Formats: sequence, C-alpha cells, structure tokens
Amino acid sequence: MTEKTSTHVAQQATQKAALTRGALTLIGVAGGEDTRRALILLASGRVVTAKMGERSTVGTVVGINETSVVLMRGGKELTLEMPS
Repeated sequence: MTEKTSTHVAQQATQKAALTRGALTLIGVAGGEDTRRALILLASGRVVTAKMGERSTVGTVVGINETSVVLMRGGKELTLEMPS
C-alpha cells in the first residue's frame, strides 16, 4: 500500500533547520530507565547509539534522561539536549 503524504501533513511534521549540521546532536532516547540508549547524530552524518557508562566515539556517557545525554569528553562534561 502506497499513499502520498498530503502537503499539509508533511508541513506540520517537518521542522526546518531542527538539527544542527556539523555538530553532535541528540536525536533520540530509547528504552526504559535502566536500559536507556541515546541516539546521537555525528557531524559526519552517521548515527551512533550509546548507553550509560559506555565509551564510544562521542565520549563516555555519564548520564541519560528522557530529553538529554551527558558525555565526558577530554575531561569535560558536554550536555546534549533534544532539539525543540
């Protein structure tokens, strides 16, 4: 089944410039309180997932809640928040 999305619906569901290109951007948080994973858009356009305590290319995750993730990068904390 293929249906085209109406122009009105597409306009309501799309935010222009909601994501900052060329910077780390939190694009989602999934899972329950004990199993949360952050979905992070890299400057390269690649998306990585990271869980609490995990070390990855974006740093070490030291906190995740419903709307933000806190990373430890180079000895400094960096908080990423969901775009509004």
